[in-house]
Amino acid sequence: MIANNLIWSVTGEAVRLTGSFAAFLVLVRVYPPADFGLLVSATALFATVFPLASVGGGWLLLQRVTKDRWSPERALATASGLTVTGSLLVGASVLVVRPVILPQMPALLFAGVAVAELLLMGLVEVTLFAAQATERLAAKAAAWSVYGIGRAVAAAVLLATVDRPGLGLWIVISIGVSGVVLVVAQVATVGRLVGPSRPRRIDVREGLPYSVGFGAERLLATTDSVLLVRFDFTADAGLYAAGRRLLTVSLAPCFAALHAVSARLWRAGARSVVEARTLAIRFTVVGSAYGIVTMVGWLLAGDLAIGLLGSSYEQTAAILPWLSVVPLLTVLEIFAGTALTGSGHHHRRVLLTIGAGLLNLVLNLAWIPGAGWRGAIAASLVSSAVFVVSLWLVLAWACTQWQAGDRKERRRP
Repeated sequence: MIANNLIWSVTGEAVRLTGSFAAFLVLVRVYPPADFGLLVSATALFATVFPLASVGGGWLLLQRVTKDRWSPERALATASGLTVTGSLLVGASVLVVRPVILPQMPALLFAGVAVAELLLMGLVEVTLFAAQATERLAAKAAAWSVYGIGRAVAAAVLLATVDRPGLGLWIVISIGVSGVVLVVAQVATVGRLVGPSRPRRIDVREGLPYSVGFGAERLLATTDSVLLVRFDFTADAGLYAAGRRLLTVSLAPCFAALHAVSARLWRAGARSVVEARTLAIRFTVVGSAYGIVTMVGWLLAGDLAIGLLGSSYEQTAAILPWLSVVPLLTVLEIFAGTALTGSGHHHRRVLLTIGAGLLNLVLNLAWIPGAGWRGAIAASLVSSAVFVVSLWLVLAWACTQWQAGDRKERRRP
């Protein structure tokens, strides 16, 4: 089953990333670094607030299906209700503070990005959590395939038919593609369209810990892009985002593997944190070998980057060696974090994530004004390394506590 799920997960991620990468190559040739930096920064901002907007709906869905034995349809309706309500509230709030956070982005374009990336893709994401929870990874592959192919075709048509298109046209296209992907994702996962149900207080109460924790993880991953624009390093933001997008290709197998085994990690965690850690170590060892290989590959890929992106993004070749360690750090993080969450220690993961996110924010504020993208990368790598070490230390502590409690139980008459 793991091998089958992994094949479907890798296939879906491969098509999604191939299509997105093709669209990315078109966009960097259509838009100069400053415009591309604005688009990516707005997208990154909404990616950061998405876990808060969804009120942890996707992770709550995974819990409800794997542990609480809810039907996928019922859990999806609840998660969708949380996502719609939260996206409207959070999206409106972010739009109000846009002049402070991202004043360079016009309000109407900013709102369009919110619809595409926060509301519609948020609903897609919680739907694909249902595919993970039921181990129907073929449904996830179908949705991501439509997403990747749709973006690639749309970008090709844009390049061929429109001379100097504005950002607004691409945002409208993104809204259309996201809507189609949502329909495909729901039909492929549960066989029909599932409307959102009205959120209950208990749903909000149980979802908030996931929301805070994974919101802090998104903050850790996306703060730098937003702050580069905020400190008027708009071109640096575009160059840095281009490097990150190139690197995303090599991250696909990491997340495909996580999606293939996440339900198993949760079920193992329901039995014991020791069993969850054993699985996490096994997956991490295999993934680390991949991370080391990709790190070496990106260290040698500078000329390839220039050839793919064009002369306007020549400095991205200097950024890639700095970012080459990211796949390895990602592998070291994701399985340990999921083992903690699945074994009932999510609150500890939340605290660690918040700490790493705050460290990342402080370091970005300190280093970006004087060093631009170099400061952003340094802040990201330092905070990520601290986060990885903390996750494994806490996971080891949790296992020690569980084993001590198990020994006490055995000594009782």
